[in-house]
Amino acid sequence: MSYYKTIDGIKMDAKIIDEAELMVKGAGDGRISVKDAKSLLNLVTDGGIITDTERSTLDYIIRNYIWTSFALDWFNTELRIWQSHYEPVIMTLSDLSDKHFASLDVLTDPVDKAARIHALESATSETNLDHDDIGLWIRLNDGTTVEVYSNFIALENEFVQLRGGCIVPVKAIEKIEL
Repeated sequence: MSYYKTIDGIKMDAKIIDEAELMVKGAGDGRISVKDAKSLLNLVTDGGIITDTERSTLDYIIRNYIWTSFALDWFNTELRIWQSHYEPVIMTLSDLSDKHFASLDVLTDPVDKAARIHALESATSETNLDHDDIGLWIRLNDGTTVEVYSNFIALENEFVQLRGGCIVPVKAIEKIEL
């Protein structure tokens, strides 16, 4: 099962695309309604952040699907409000090294947990081969989500080692952006 779909050469979130497809094929007039827009917003904001892949997916859905005018206005307004409150704090790896991480797993859905492991394995391969920066969204024990970038990621059991020896528990990682 792939967590991504490539459309017009752009990586999209397969789960969000599939949900939008179901929304316009279901009962109704083939448009995304306010109820549908609420479901999309919940799907995208469930992890506490919106990744670049999710942003690209939303842009695609907004441009390529038919929305009721009220639904699109509602969605754009609510998304702006949400983003103003939930953008992650950008942090350096050295700043992260002295932080304490969430003690409980930040993900509850087994599919999301499997996707996280898959993405971390891919990130490990990517940094070993190309040394590209990988974005990680990590929840701290105070509930803050931070965004860090590393061009070295090593997955070792329940922990991830980042450049400079910074060790992060897998259960504290919300999202990985390859």
